[in-house]
Amino acid sequence: MATVSGHTIAGVPGRFVLGARTNHLVTDSRLGPGEAVQAGELFLSALASCAMANFEATAHELGVPLTGISVDAQHRRGTEDPTRYDFTRLTITVRGVEQRDADALGARFVATCPIYNTIRRGGGVDLAVVAA
Repeated sequence: MATVSGHTIAGVPGRFVLGARTNHLVTDSRLGPGEAVQAGELFLSALASCAMANFEATAHELGVPLTGISVDAQHRRGTEDPTRYDFTRLTITVRGVEQRDADALGARFVATCPIYNTIRRGGGVDLAVVAA
C-alpha cells in the first residue's frame, strides 16, 4: 500500500509539504504562492511517470528496441463543473520502434496501468475528516 502525508507550512498559506517514504516535496495550491508544482500537475505527473515506466518495462520484456519515450499530459479544469476535469489527454511518443510495436506497448499500458485505469474507469475514494 502506498501512503503520502501532507502538512501545512506555518506562515505560507497555500504551501504544503508532502512526504512519501523518505522523499519530500513542496507543493502549492491554486491560491498559494504559485512557485511550486500544484496538485493537478502532480496528478498528470503520476500518469506520465506510470506511462514511461510501463512502456520501458514492457519494451524490455518483449525485446522491443525502444530508444526513448516522451510523454505530454494535459487536462483542463471543468468549464461546466469545476470539481472535475473536462478531459485528461495523454500523448506518448516512442522512438526506435515500428508503429505495430508502439501499438503493442500502448495496449499493454492500457491493460496494466492502475493510474490510467483509475482515471479511465473512475475509482472510489473514502474520506475521513477528523477534528484534532
